[in-house]
Amino acid sequence: MNNVVLVGMPASGKTSVGASVAASLGLAFVDLDAQIAAATGQSAADLLRREGETTFRLREAEALDRALEGGAKLLASGGGTPCFHDGMNRMRAAAQVIWLDAPVDALVQRTLQDGDRPLLGHTRLEQTVALRDLATRRTPTYARAHRRVDATQPLPAVVRQVQAALRPAVQATIAFEGAAHPLLIDDGQVCDAADTLAALVPGGKIALIVDRKVRGHAEPLEAMLRARGVPTQLLEVPGGEKSKDLRTVAKLWQELAAGGFDRSDLVVAIGGGATTDVGGFVAATWLRGVRYVAMPTTVLGMADASVGGKTAIDLAVGKNLVGAFHPPVLVWLALGALETLPGVEWRSGLAEIAKIFVVLDADAWHALRRDAKSLRRRSVAALKPHLQRAVELKAEVVARDPREQADRALLNLGHTLGHALEVDSGYTLRHGDAVALGLIAAADVSVADDAAPAELARDLRAGFTALDLPTQWEAVATPAVLARLGHDKKVRGETLRFVALTGIGRAVVRPCRTADLQRMLAALAAHAQRPSVASVGGMRR
Repeated sequence: MNNVVLVGMPASGKTSVGASVAASLGLAFVDLDAQIAAATGQSAADLLRREGETTFRLREAEALDRALEGGAKLLASGGGTPCFHDGMNRMRAAAQVIWLDAPVDALVQRTLQDGDRPLLGHTRLEQTVALRDLATRRTPTYARAHRRVDATQPLPAVVRQVQAALRPAVQATIAFEGAAHPLLIDDGQVCDAADTLAALVPGGKIALIVDRKVRGHAEPLEAMLRARGVPTQLLEVPGGEKSKDLRTVAKLWQELAAGGFDRSDLVVAIGGGATTDVGGFVAATWLRGVRYVAMPTTVLGMADASVGGKTAIDLAVGKNLVGAFHPPVLVWLALGALETLPGVEWRSGLAEIAKIFVVLDADAWHALRRDAKSLRRRSVAALKPHLQRAVELKAEVVARDPREQADRALLNLGHTLGHALEVDSGYTLRHGDAVALGLIAAADVSVADDAAPAELARDLRAGFTALDLPTQWEAVATPAVLARLGHDKKVRGETLRFVALTGIGRAVVRPCRTADLQRMLAALAAHAQRPSVASVGGMRR
């Protein structure tokens, strides 16, 4: 839409943020209170005192209609504007509405320094009480905005968030056995999906399965869904690989039963790859399958776990041994969620993106290496094109081979040893770190078995080091870890489908005896200090 309207509580920053955003976008800026003052010769505060709130709100509604007419502009509304005379509906019909949200305690600090506010009183106590009352009454209306921005941050950060919220999402399509589902890469926050999710369940309910570490992303979404009249239940899980067990699944089944969720309702999984895995599995098994939406909040979840329809839980002997193919009806990648992602989680996701490129696209791998410095600094802007390319590549493979009967198996590069390392560590080793180590090991095996030139392993080690990913797998490939290779889900009898590299962007599945792979990895680890490992080879295929 051409028009943008900022709404929010008094002192949430609508005027200062609006002026900065309008200037950056080349839009005309209109402050509704200032416009009323210019037309009447009196400030909004004076009008409230002289006319009373009822008359002032009528005047304000007329001013809003005039402001929404004409060319594109950014409008800072009054705090009460959306809450009277159907103001929010009129705004939503004519503009992109963004809610600047801030807690009362932060607002009180600002209002005490912020001049004349007749509705709030004068002392800290009066203003705190008044603001809490206003927040209770107005928040359900604000929550109907198209987007929400955290207005507690410094002005430049809030301005960046509003700019991001106004950028259009990038859309891709995930095809799975004849059904096509959208994937959206959005620069905003998780809660910005509220309108889209509400449209998926007319008259239905939504269960939000949420990693407790990212509950702060889910709660605004819950509030915005309820403001749209959607009954919503938030179901918390511990997050991480340890939540992928039958105990967690049984708890979620019981909660869905207690909430009366049926096949017309929707499951939404919010969190890392483990949370979307378990949320998808619960959706696949509840009532023999209900619709679900994946909303990953980590780089790893965005690049890999949410794309392709795989859902799974773990057993003590191995990872992802129980699962189902159950594609989400929508994947929503809210890049704003990555702004607070810990560095170790960021790195873990880069490993999966690197893996996809190493398997499928040499040019993409070299581009990723060139951006290593920005990616180490956790630049979301630098990440976005690589994430988009990774999603496109994986989507193409999934469309050709949805159930991993052919070339989708190539995306298991690095996972044979990687999963064994994860299980052996009790899942204290991050999945991405485990995959990085497993991928370098696979490259070393490929070189040793004469499938790839020696420079392949050197190139990958240098690239992974530049991306701050681990490469020294030899020290952790203990006999206990190697013994776990026999429990990999890709094992058939005594034969394992091992993904080998023949070059950057080229991989093959090579069936081999599990014992032969164990022997080769052990020999490579033992000879790690030698300048060459080319003499170790010999897997029987």
